[in-house]
Amino acid sequence: MWIILVAFFCLPLKFVDVQAGLISYDGHEVIRTYPADQEQMQMLGKLRENFDFWSEPKIGGPTDIRVGGNRKTMLRNFLKQKGIKYDVYISDLQDRISREREQLKRSNTMDWTSYHSASDINMWLESLAFNYPDIATVYDIGTSTEGRPIRLIHIGIPRTSGPLKQGYWIDGGMHAREWVGPAVATWVINELVTNSDQYQDMLTEIDFYIVPIVNVDGYEYSRTKDRLWRKTRSNHKSRAGCLGVDPNRNFDYFWGGEGTSSDKCSEIYKGPTPFSEPETAAMRDYITKISGKTVNWVTYIALHSYAQMILTPWGYETNLYPEDYAELKQVADEAASALTACYGTHYDVGAAGTILYPAAGASDDWSKGSGYFRLVYTFEVRDTGRYGFLLPADQIIPTAIETWAALKVFGRHMTEKK
Repeated sequence: MWIILVAFFCLPLKFVDVQAGLISYDGHEVIRTYPADQEQMQMLGKLRENFDFWSEPKIGGPTDIRVGGNRKTMLRNFLKQKGIKYDVYISDLQDRISREREQLKRSNTMDWTSYHSASDINMWLESLAFNYPDIATVYDIGTSTEGRPIRLIHIGIPRTSGPLKQGYWIDGGMHAREWVGPAVATWVINELVTNSDQYQDMLTEIDFYIVPIVNVDGYEYSRTKDRLWRKTRSNHKSRAGCLGVDPNRNFDYFWGGEGTSSDKCSEIYKGPTPFSEPETAAMRDYITKISGKTVNWVTYIALHSYAQMILTPWGYETNLYPEDYAELKQVADEAASALTACYGTHYDVGAAGTILYPAAGASDDWSKGSGYFRLVYTFEVRDTGRYGFLLPADQIIPTAIETWAALKVFGRHMTEKK
């Protein structure tokens, strides 16, 4: 029975609306399951490689799974048979996607009331650096598989003498469908640059290095073809429909461990080798190149969605903590409190592999394990599943404001500990 079930689940997860040229999720829904014990969690985990899990199996916590077509009946029967409680959390996924698409717009004017294309964001970064040359500089740190620039903005008040400034790295858009990450990153960039007078102390001591969209090919593909695309767009001799690598499994710290897959069709495919993707290699090369030469790295932040969590290393294994976990946890708790003070949004804090799920080869573990960064965190921003990856654009600004309140805590900690 199990072999038949897995084989059935390996059938195509979506189909193409040929007329529109878009992947359609007509008839798809998101089912929220509630594994009650280790056995039920493991049952769900066996489906992970061949199924689109929006959140990971966790005892006592919700696990969201996208499902469509005849697979809906099969999955429900399986859940009933195994005694796993569930409910339908999003009943008409395509309707949500269609309504979101109607709100998309192309404009050279940057705002945070809609989600913008990579080209619009890149042009805006260039204009920002042009208008604020004293504190902002834009670099292309690499080129994606499809030839797009991987763009970084460096923000800080130049220092002519004295020790190297501390480095604060922020990246968004590692996973293509998590649009709110780039939106929050660009809001933070705008706040730092256009309101720099408010952050003189921080910008004097700290240089910010921000990459709004790491996975630029995947991000654009999610905008133009498949809203729920997650991976890069590389082709490692992949069969049709199975392109790409999960970039957040492609770093070389415990690469290929728990929470990864060798299946090229899997959403968590680790890639043929560590740093096989130009996107992850670009991050590694830039961070490595300037470390100790033009900056002393301290803080690394990865912006993801969704779950409302601030995660520390380690993520590659459950119940494993860095030696300085007490400090990491203390500062993250302060950041979470600052975030909650804005709108009352609650964030959980803890080690990624323990309070979320094990995932080897991730950027945060590499950043900490490589020794480049001391304060390392992944933010899983809004929400907790009501909208999931389809967070409405009217939540961009409040999400950015509360996230920035947390990010400033790390900045203050850096200046106090310099």
